[in-house]
Amino acid sequence: MTFVIAVVLFKFVWAWVVPDLFPGAVEQGLIAADLTWLASLKLAVPVAVLSGFYPALSGAFKRQ
Repeated sequence: MTFVIAVVLFKFVWAWVVPDLFPGAVEQGLIAADLTWLASLKLAVPVAVLSGFYPALSGAFKRQ
């Protein structure tokens, strides 16, 4: 579920935030103004993997 949410968030939030934060870089072509679905999938993979570690990490760092 985290993977699907991350894909959609990367796809739509990227087009909304990146051109506002980096207008010069977008104009020069250094950063894409719009993210493709494939690039969104690639960015969502590490997010989904890291979210799988959350239960183990929260248990390891829980105060006793």
